[in-house]
Amino acid sequence: MIEIDGSYGEGGGQIIRTSLTLSAITQKPVRITNIRAKRPNPGLQPQHLMACKSVRNVCRGTLSHAEIGCTEVTFEPGPIVGGRYEFDIGTAGSVTLVAQALLPILLGASKASELRIIGGTHVMKSPGYDFFERVFVPAVRLFGADIETKMIRPGYYPRGGGEIEIKVNPSKLRGCMAWPQDDHIEAIIRLSGLPAMIGTREKKIFVQKGFEHVHIWEDEALSAGNAVTAWRGLRGGYALGEKGKRAEIVAQEALEAVLAEKGDVDLHLADQLLAYAALAEGATEYRMSAVSGHLRTNAYIISKFLDRGIEVTEGKISVLP
Repeated sequence: MIEIDGSYGEGGGQIIRTSLTLSAITQKPVRITNIRAKRPNPGLQPQHLMACKSVRNVCRGTLSHAEIGCTEVTFEPGPIVGGRYEFDIGTAGSVTLVAQALLPILLGASKASELRIIGGTHVMKSPGYDFFERVFVPAVRLFGADIETKMIRPGYYPRGGGEIEIKVNPSKLRGCMAWPQDDHIEAIIRLSGLPAMIGTREKKIFVQKGFEHVHIWEDEALSAGNAVTAWRGLRGGYALGEKGKRAEIVAQEALEAVLAEKGDVDLHLADQLLAYAALAEGATEYRMSAVSGHLRTNAYIISKFLDRGIEVTEGKISVLP
């Protein structure tokens, strides 16, 4: 039984997802204590609980003490089983975070899988769906992952109700040392239940800076919402509209986030790719603008399950062969 202190490092929900994902893949049981102990609302919240239950379902494992607010869980994995799955978070909890917990597992299944996940597609403190589709998935494909994804409809706080579908084919992961460079900036502006003028004002921020490849999509959703996602190759920026927040500020935040990234991948993607690099055969190396607390925490959790050399220096991470 591997013991994980959920308050280690930045102490967030990623500790839960990485631990259960690697437990399923390595077939090593795990106990996680002090879950999200440093957060204002400690313990499992709906999106964390759904990540736990979904991992249990795809590997026929046994999950103990998994309830809302619970600060300790024990997981004993079983065999990974590909197939069709549907998971409904029931709130605006992040669908992309649940997906990120499942994808590495299903890549190792013996047959193809289809996922439908229902919840929030563009919500706070998680990668929005457009970042997931345009930045994260292309990066994971460089490791050899065969993944296809689409959004059925968006979901915003508070009602959620967004839906995504993902197809995963069994894939053998290989290390990656070469990362495509692209200085061409694109952006997607999403509006649901809000005046079209908001999108026009946000697009103007990009156009004034000389970036004209901006797409405004007006969608139907259960709750009104606005999200701006910009990307330049494997570097992305994401900002959400909020009541009282000017449209220009939303667009400026997304654009500035992209322009600030100078590495092979952005600050957040660097963290999200680490498990794939550790699971892949061969070496991986990439540069990012800075090393986040999330990344250092993730590297520690990975080291509890996998015997891979992970070197973190300022602005670069290397996973040794």
